[in-house]
Parts: sequence; C-alpha cells; structure tokens
Amino acid sequence: MKIKISDFIEKVTEGTFDQTSLQISKDDLLQESTWAIEKARDQITKDLADGKLSQVMIHVVDAEFDMDFYLETGVINLPFDDAKKVTHFFDDDDEVETKIYLSTRCDYLNASRFHIDLISENELNATEIKQTMSIMKENYETSVETFSKKDETEKED
Repeated sequence: MKIKISDFIEKVTEGTFDQTSLQISKDDLLQESTWAIEKARDQITKDLADGKLSQVMIHVVDAEFDMDFYLETGVINLPFDDAKKVTHFFDDDDEVETKIYLSTRCDYLNASRFHIDLISENELNATEIKQTMSIMKENYETSVETFSKKDETEKED
C-alpha cells in the first residue's frame, strides 16, 4: 500500500490504525509454530486491502518476563512509537510503499530493550513467516539467557 508520509505520521500519532492482539506460549515460540504469524498476516493483509495501517501485537503469555512482538506496516525501520522521526528520512509529501516490520520489546533482549527487523516488502509469504518465527525464537532465547544471568550479576554486586 502506498501512503503519503504526512498521512502515515498523522494516522500513527492519532492512533487511527488497526490494532490486534494475540497471545503465544513460549512452547509455541520455541517450536516455531507459525499459527500466530499466519493470523497476523491475515489481519495485516485485510487491513492493507482496506487502506489501513496495521499493528499486531503478539504477547508471550508464560515467559518469565514481559516480552512482546509487534508486526507493523511501516515505511522505514522505526516502530510506530517513533513515527515522528520518519521526517528525518522522508519529506512530508513523499509517497512510499509500506513494508512489514517485526519489533521485539523485552527488558532482557539487549541494552536498548528493543530490536526491529524488516520481514517483508509486501505480503508475508511462507518463507518470510518461517524466518519471522526464527527471529522471534532467537530473540526469546537471547532474553532468557540474559534473564538467567541477571541473578548471577545481582549476587556479584
């Protein structure tokens, strides 16, 4: 879907985009079960066909810590939270194609507690869905490792 940068910023900052929430278990995540990404793809495809921006949040319900993944139809590798920064890369009246990004938010992921990946230039295909699940699993495993070392670090202090 093509969108004018000023329209993108307006829709995101005003919250006039479609939001959907899903929950996934850490077992499904570790087994790279693709059902959540397939549901997200279906929602994003419908939203784009309706001319809407889309955000699908996938929460890991039984992790030892808070962890959320966001699939968003953005214009550059910035999360919706940073939509106003898009003007650093585009002019307000530029019209660009949306792409699908995966953002990961977790206190134990890395120093910034955040990571973003471009996962598709348009519609998520089967290969991109598998790659997305692989990224999600890897980010979860990294966070688990950091979380488990947290106790060791606290004991040393």
